[in-house]
Amino acid sequence: MQQSNIPSWLQQQKLQITGQFLDSLWRDFLILTAVVLPVSLLRIFQTGWLNLYAVHLTIATVVIVTALNRQRLSVQLKGFLIITVMLVLGAGGLYSFGLAANGTFWLICGCLITGFLYSARTMYLVCALALTIFLTIFAGYSSGLLHTQTNLDVYMQSISAWLNFLLTAVMMVFILHRAVQAQQQQLMAVTQHQYRQWLDDLPLALEVVDLQQKTYYHNHAASRLFGQDSQAGMPLQMMAHLRDKTSGMPMRAAQLPAMAALRGENLFIDAALLQTSRGETVVRCWGWPGYLETGEIGYGITVFEDISRQALAEQHKNEFIANVSHELRTPLTAIRASIGLIMGGALGDIPKRAEDMARICQQNSERLLFLVNDLLDLQKIEQGKLEVTAIPVDASQLLRACAQNLQGYAEEFGSKILFNDQAPHAVVNLDPDRLQQVIANLLSNAVKFSPKHSVVMMWARCENHQLIIGVQDQGYGIPAAQQSKIFEPFVQLEPQPDQSHPGTGLGLSISKKLVEYMGGQISFSSQEGLGTTFELRFALLVNP
Repeated sequence: MQQSNIPSWLQQQKLQITGQFLDSLWRDFLILTAVVLPVSLLRIFQTGWLNLYAVHLTIATVVIVTALNRQRLSVQLKGFLIITVMLVLGAGGLYSFGLAANGTFWLICGCLITGFLYSARTMYLVCALALTIFLTIFAGYSSGLLHTQTNLDVYMQSISAWLNFLLTAVMMVFILHRAVQAQQQQLMAVTQHQYRQWLDDLPLALEVVDLQQKTYYHNHAASRLFGQDSQAGMPLQMMAHLRDKTSGMPMRAAQLPAMAALRGENLFIDAALLQTSRGETVVRCWGWPGYLETGEIGYGITVFEDISRQALAEQHKNEFIANVSHELRTPLTAIRASIGLIMGGALGDIPKRAEDMARICQQNSERLLFLVNDLLDLQKIEQGKLEVTAIPVDASQLLRACAQNLQGYAEEFGSKILFNDQAPHAVVNLDPDRLQQVIANLLSNAVKFSPKHSVVMMWARCENHQLIIGVQDQGYGIPAAQQSKIFEPFVQLEPQPDQSHPGTGLGLSISKKLVEYMGGQISFSSQEGLGTTFELRFALLVNP
């Protein structure tokens, strides 16, 4: 057989496919012989062509012995014997009957099987041998040196001859069909081997689970990550212990990525704790369904990524920011209070120039304190430690207070805030301090990004058992390219040439998280040159 340096798995697969192909051919040969042999014996007694059919009987004996012992013979020997038998049958048929028999069929079948079993070079040699046999016998008949070994008129009138020809033709069809099937199986094995090369050494852990909830495939990274091999086909993720990183609760079997994928769901878990015999690891998981050619779900495809290093780095970063923020907030609060006392005259009247410098110090200390508070809120949100205390709140009174508190800030920009209250008696269940923080963020952004002497509108209305709070500015709008990132941390809009808006880019990110923590929704619509509108939606506790 063909020798190569391909890996043992593919070599074994191809050898197994070749063995199955040859076994099926020898089985078909045995069936054909069982039918044709009695016919040949009958024709011996009827025609007396003993010398002619002695060859047939010899070949039939070889076929019967080989077919009955095919499981014990090597693939190489079975392949050599079947090609030899076909060439002998082809040569004998052409020699005895010329083109009146099926000798040409056998020569062609021998070449086809050689092409499947051996290299192209070997196939060319066998084809050359078959062509030589054909041309030699053709030359013998053409020159008159050879004559048919039987009376062709008698042969053509024999039912057994026609039956033999028909059975041989059917046998050739079976050979072609099985050769094509075996070739397809080998191509699939090669393709599977290629995919294995691509996937086995993939750094991401890949596991494919079938409908019977058995592991169909997993790569080396999966074995390393889970620290074990599949037992009796059980998925690795079912043998391990996965827990939710935030709550620490174990994930049930139905919550695993593979099970969700088999239900037709696309699942993404940003962070989970994986407990194996090697210890605890932080992983990111994906799961999505794999489909059969019929369009039905056949597999659950899952990928696990070890993000322990990233998680540890993120934890250190969060701890550092939290510690620094706490350390900064204490002296900033003291500085802010001291400046406030000076500005309030606690130390007596101060010169006008000193008062101006103190006011600058006060504004910047407040800005720094606002930044520190934002950083602390962001860390609490990312760590799941943000505290929200929901109580029934008179929305109208709270929103009116927010507008009044920000009115002075708006006047610094030469603008004003108008509040249109269409829900004067609406009551919602939320944290009033956190809602004021969100509204303050939205109103301050609207003021900063609006032209001077413009109006920022805020309204409240009830619709479908919800309170809708809107904030609309008259600014330049949010460019379409930046709209998908507007709620991401540290994202800031590019300022217009005539505007300067210092900030951290945390306000909208924190506002979105706060709204969601309180069970609400936040959205926006914007068109360049026409401004931006943000809307908050909360379920009504009391519908006016």
